[in-house]
Amino acid sequence: MSYFPWLTILIVLPIFAGSSIVFFPHRENKVYRWYTLCICILELLLMTYVFCYHFQLDDPLTQLKEDYKWIYFFFDFHWRLGTNGLSIGPILLTGFITTLATLAAWPVTRNPRFLYFLMLAIYSGQIGSFSSRDLFLFFIMWELELIPVYLLLSMWGGKNACTRLQSLFCALPEVPFFS
Repeated sequence: MSYFPWLTILIVLPIFAGSSIVFFPHRENKVYRWYTLCICILELLLMTYVFCYHFQLDDPLTQLKEDYKWIYFFFDFHWRLGTNGLSIGPILLTGFITTLATLAAWPVTRNPRFLYFLMLAIYSGQIGSFSSRDLFLFFIMWELELIPVYLLLSMWGGKNACTRLQSLFCALPEVPFFS
C-alpha cells in the first residue's frame, strides 16, 4: 500500500500547469497547444500508472485514501480523497476525453491561452469531483469544473451559446444531489 498522495497530484498538476500558461511569452498558438497536449498525455499516463500499479482490483473498499485537515476556521473541513471500483472508469475516461478535446480544439485561434487554461481547470475539477470523499470538497471541485464550462460555452459556444448555457444551468444544479 502506497502512502504517496497520488490523487492530490492528479488533481493539482493540471491546474498548476494551466496557471503557468500565463507566464508563457505571447507567441504562436502552437506553444499553448503542444504544452496542453503534453500535460494531458502526462496526466493520462500518470493516472494509468497509478491505477495499474497502486490500485488492487480485487479489493472492493476505497483505496488510494488521503485525508488532510484543510480549513481550520469554524468548521472541520478535510481534504478527503479516495477511489473505488466505480470511480476508476470516470477518472480514466476523463483523462482520455480531455486529451481528445485538446486535439479537437487545435484549430481554435481566438484567445488560446485562456482556452487551454480553462480546459486544464475543467480537467482538475472533474478528477477532483470523481475522487472526493468529503461533501464540501466535492462542491468545491464541482464549481471548479462548472465555472470554466460556463466560460468555455459563453466564449467559444457558437451562435446558440445562450441557449446552451440556459440548458446547462437548468440541468446541472440537480446533479450533485443524486451523486
